[in-house]
Parts: sequence; C-alpha cells; structure tokens
Amino acid sequence: MKKICKMRQIENLKKQGVIGEELAKHLKEQFLHLLKSINTSIAIYDFDMEAYGNIVLFENNDNLFDLTEIGFENRAITSLFPEYVEVKTYDNKEYYEGIVICNNEYAITLIAPKGVYTEEIEQWFLSEI
Repeated sequence: MKKICKMRQIENLKKQGVIGEELAKHLKEQFLHLLKSINTSIAIYDFDMEAYGNIVLFENNDNLFDLTEIGFENRAITSLFPEYVEVKTYDNKEYYEGIVICNNEYAITLIAPKGVYTEEIEQWFLSEI
C-alpha cells in the first residue's frame, strides 16, 4: 500500500519500477490538478497534498480488509462508499480507480490492480462501478 502525497513519491515509484510510465503520468496529472484547484503558489516539489487528501496505490498483497494504514481505523474497503469506481488500463494492466470523499476538503483516490484480491473484494469493486 503506497500513500502518495508528494510529486517526488510518484517519481520514486516509477524509478523503482513499482509503476510504469502511463500510471506515473496519470498520477502526476492528478497531483497537478489538485495543486491547481486549491489555487496555491506552492512549488510543485514543495506541495504536500496530505491536508487535502492523497492517492493510495494498493498492491497485490495488501490486506484490503484493514485500511488502518490510510486512516480508516479497523475498516475494510467494502465498508467505504466511493463516489465512483471505474476500470482503467495503464501500462497494459487493469486497475480499479475510485474516489472516497471524506468531507468537503478531503478526498482519497484509490487505485488497485484488478483481479488479484479475494472474491469478496473483487465483487465489491465491480458492484461500485
């Protein structure tokens, strides 16, 4: 589970081979969109989106029945109510992507590889599309 709050984290994930070129580009676009939407003069590499939300990149072996690490104490992903979930393809891999709005000023973007979780988790993602 990778919690992304800074541009440098995206670049490091790409450099380490955790994400490919297309997913890195998409994450950078989302990051820049948030930066522009809050109308701040903070430089790109100084901006930390933690106060406004973050992007969570789930990995194949993550336990989606316990999201304590990203602020949902003792909650499974199946207990969340995303605004939307869709399937997108980056670097020839399919991902679920959605957003959970926590309040008027804070939202979390969830990105998870498709087809690698338990049946219950996969069915939940599909039911939210």
